[in-house]
Amino acid sequence: MQFQFPDAEPIQSRPWTKPHLPQKVLFIRYHAFGDVLVSLLAAQALKAQLPDAEFHLLVGGAYAELPQNMPVFDKIHALPHARGGWPMALDLLKAYPALLKERYDVVVDLQNNRLSRLARRALFPTAWTQFDRFSKIHVLRRYENTVNALGFAPINAEQKMALRDEHSGLEKLREKGWNGRDPLVLLNPCGAFASRQWGETQYLAFAQLWIEAVQPTAKFVFVGYPALRERTRILARELGDHCLDLIGETSTQEVFNLVRRMDLALSDDGALLHASWVNQVPTIAFLGASPSYWGRPLGEKSFGFTSDDLPCGNCHRTQCIWGDNRCLTRVTPEMAVERAKILLEL
Repeated sequence: MQFQFPDAEPIQSRPWTKPHLPQKVLFIRYHAFGDVLVSLLAAQALKAQLPDAEFHLLVGGAYAELPQNMPVFDKIHALPHARGGWPMALDLLKAYPALLKERYDVVVDLQNNRLSRLARRALFPTAWTQFDRFSKIHVLRRYENTVNALGFAPINAEQKMALRDEHSGLEKLREKGWNGRDPLVLLNPCGAFASRQWGETQYLAFAQLWIEAVQPTAKFVFVGYPALRERTRILARELGDHCLDLIGETSTQEVFNLVRRMDLALSDDGALLHASWVNQVPTIAFLGASPSYWGRPLGEKSFGFTSDDLPCGNCHRTQCIWGDNRCLTRVTPEMAVERAKILLEL
C-alpha cells in the first residue's frame, strides 16, 4: 500500500490586527502522539511571545496527560474520541457550549481536518491559522510557519519542553536495578510497517556491540505500550542484566520523563523517536519508507538513516516494492555504533 499526498498546501489564516495582544488562545491537535508532541513545542514558543495570554488545548483524551503537565496550558479540553467519525463529532457537539463560552481571540488549528475546521469556524475567533499538512518540509517547521501566519514575531520552537513534573517514573529505573550511574540507551523497535522497521536482530546486535566495544556497563531501556513486548521479548532475554524492561509499566508522562533521562536513543519512526529528539537526547532514527523531510530528528545530536538517496526513497509505502526493505537492511549495527559514537563524541 502506498499513501498519496499533494506536494504542498497553502497556510490559510486570518492574522491578528488588533492594537492590543490577544487574551485567550486555543490550540487544536486531536491525535497522533508524535505529532501532538511536536505541536506542543509550537504552543510553548507562541506562549513566550504572549506570556500574559491564557492558553488552552483541544486534544484527544488519550494524548492529554503530557500537555496537562506543561505550564504553558491553563486548560485542557480532552475529547474521549479523537480519530474522526460520528463518535468524535458527538464529543465536539457536547464540548461546544463550554468552548464557545471561552470566547477565544485566536484559534490555532494544527490538525486541519473536517472536525478541526468545523470547531475553529464555530468558535468565531478574531484571528486564526490552519496547518499546512503536505509541504515537503519538517513538521516542526510547518507548525512554526502556521503559527507565524498569525502575524506576531516569528517563533523558534526548537526549545526543550518545560514541564511541571520532570521526575515521575524515574524511580522505576532504580526498581529495575539501575544504579544511577550506568549509561542509559533507549531501544525502540516500534515501526508500524515492515518498510519502517530496522529489525529486532539489528537492535540486539547493536546492543551487544555497544557493550563489547563502547560502554560495558550500559543499560538498555524498553518502554511503551504492551503490544511492543512481542518485539522486545528476545532482546530482553538476550541482554539479561543489561536490560531495563518497563514495557506496559508506565504512564505517558512517566515514559516522557524516562526518555528525557536517556543518554542515547535508537528508534524506528514512532512517538518515542520524537519524544527523544525534542528533548535534545542524542538520537538515531531508522526511517526507512517514512519521508525524512517530514519526520527526521532535528538537532546537532540527532541523525536519521533515511531512504533519501534511493530512486524509490521516501515512498511512504507499507511494504517495500522490491520485497527486501533495502533502505533499512543496508544499515548495519556497526554503522549505527559508529554514528552513536560520533553523536556522543566518544
